[in-house]
Amino acid sequence: MHSAVNLGLLFTELPWRERFAAAAEAGFDRVEFPWPPLVPEEVTRLARAAGVRVALLNMDAGDLAAGERGYTNDPRHTVRWREQLRRAVDLAGELGCPLVNVLAGRRLPGLGEPEQMRCLTENLRWAADVAGAAGVRLVVEPINDRDIPGYLLPRVSDVLALIEEVGRPAVALQLDAYHVAAMGDDVTRTVAAAGGVLAHVQLADFPGRHEPGTGDLDVDALLAALDAAGYDGALALEYLPTLPSAASLRTVAARHPRLGPGR
Repeated sequence: MHSAVNLGLLFTELPWRERFAAAAEAGFDRVEFPWPPLVPEEVTRLARAAGVRVALLNMDAGDLAAGERGYTNDPRHTVRWREQLRRAVDLAGELGCPLVNVLAGRRLPGLGEPEQMRCLTENLRWAADVAGAAGVRLVVEPINDRDIPGYLLPRVSDVLALIEEVGRPAVALQLDAYHVAAMGDDVTRTVAAAGGVLAHVQLADFPGRHEPGTGDLDVDALLAALDAAGYDGALALEYLPTLPSAASLRTVAARHPRLGPGR
């Protein structure tokens, strides 16, 4: 396992263009990020200049600040969604990034859930073929419906059922420990249940979504569960820092060395 820094929640005290270098200066050689407000060519240049690898990137998920969390489930936007998926896969290829995160979306008023799930499934089957041909995997993330009311896939079990329905090896699970805990599910048991479809892990404590070690999440038990499951992917730090980002990351590494840089 290797640690990574999420540039959407950490180093937000800096402009986007400075965050790649800031992560490297903090000692981290891997990052992840939501779809950034930069042109893809600039993202590639900045990542290469900083000498960081990209463990995961999110495809465009709409206006996050306004509460949008993807539109994969919306048949009115299938053409736009597929265009954006291709852009994300192309950027992942340029960066040598193995994973693209796809957010399912919030439940749509006036459209039945079965139709939304059909749209989601069909889009993912199409996208899996596009991504697989480029050597990229897609991951789907459950997001708790307490913070994001109406999110279509709030539990890991929802995503596991979807992955089985999609039936493509290029589609896997992204597990965020904070969202699992927020749904009242046991994080270590959830890791064990995920089996071989777990491709990416994100960490923040619960209930505050701050640094691991500041709340109720048993980080050591989670790491042990990941070891037992044979997980060897990223441990991405995606939390709201209570200190300036570089100092916050040093605090996390002091508490849990396996989450520190160079791991």
